[in-house]
Amino acid sequence: MNFYTKIIIVFLLICTTISCKKDSLEANYTSNVQGNSDDAVASLQSINTDNGELNVVELPTSVDSKIRSTFKWYTQVTAPNGRRIHMLAQANWTIEQVAYTRTVLEHYLSNDNSIVYGNKDAITNNIANQNGAMTMFNNANSVSNNNSGINGQDLQADETVTIGSAEYLNQSVRNAALEEILHFVHDLGISAVLPEFQKELEKATANAIDNHIFIPWGGLPVADYDNELFASYNDTYWGLTEYKTTTNNPYLFLSREAAIAGDPLTTSVLETFLPKYFTSTVYISSNFSGIFSLNKTNNVLYTNESQYYKDVQLTGDNSSGLLGNNLNNIFTGNSGNNILDGGEGVDTGVFLGSFSEYTISSTSGITTISDNISNRDGSDQLINMEKAQFSDQTINL
Repeated sequence: MNFYTKIIIVFLLICTTISCKKDSLEANYTSNVQGNSDDAVASLQSINTDNGELNVVELPTSVDSKIRSTFKWYTQVTAPNGRRIHMLAQANWTIEQVAYTRTVLEHYLSNDNSIVYGNKDAITNNIANQNGAMTMFNNANSVSNNNSGINGQDLQADETVTIGSAEYLNQSVRNAALEEILHFVHDLGISAVLPEFQKELEKATANAIDNHIFIPWGGLPVADYDNELFASYNDTYWGLTEYKTTTNNPYLFLSREAAIAGDPLTTSVLETFLPKYFTSTVYISSNFSGIFSLNKTNNVLYTNESQYYKDVQLTGDNSSGLLGNNLNNIFTGNSGNNILDGGEGVDTGVFLGSFSEYTISSTSGITTISDNISNRDGSDQLINMEKAQFSDQTINL
């Protein structure tokens, strides 16, 4: 066999491989995540989370003993059809981490009429109809020891970062929550409810691979390529990779702006599903102290993510502050003395009590709202805030 014959054979093999890859990518997507039977989750259905801290509670004794022997914490999302999506976490999870994962799920399932696939009700109902569950383990070793009888999308405490924590501020730990919860929503909801979106995603995946924008890692099943492109682009879209100076990511681009410019096909597909900003309220860790900024700032790593937040709530009792961006922010303080600076947009400060329970004064453009009930809202300074919302009314400032 001469040299040129060898070249032709290699070329034909490459072409055949690419053709097979594209055929597989355009095949019907198969979910990797299973739902649960009604019996498996029966003891979870009546748990009341309303009075729990950040709506997270310990599993009551009424819950099946197999579930309680594996998990400690519980929260849930109620679908429009009244059924629940369950979230179960082991003992190493903090209440703040559990609440954060719920806000991510709520974010993906929030309706947004400004985008093509902005009505998420059918997706949410489909997940709930299958008794979908997030199973949140201490670490990788705990995953293999799951004897609870609950099938779920796994997530680990050591790969989930509370907003405002030291790990979040320093970007020292990769936050896998956005990826794993998106897989959950994709597998049990999107792939079944949005077949046209799924087909377009598969085409975008083939294009991204052909143009070396997305390079699947070795051993990844071809059927999962589109699932992983979606998650990789999503991390970039929400600023999780922007702080990096080099990348070993499967996805080429590190910022939303770069992805929009360099991968227009994937962008055009995914922006039919993804909103422009984080749609659920973000809880800031009770350990945070200082001014939490929603403005992207050079050398302040976490602002690559926080620039996309809109509604933010301080927790705990540290006298901290919030600095808004150009969105219409809704800020909720904690029991400390807070500075709430709305920046641009039409911004609202939220207070727990009724209007008559506060003392309000204004000086030089700064409105001070002091709670007359101790250990609730404290005394907050509102700057560049247009509205104050109380339990019984909203006033213009």
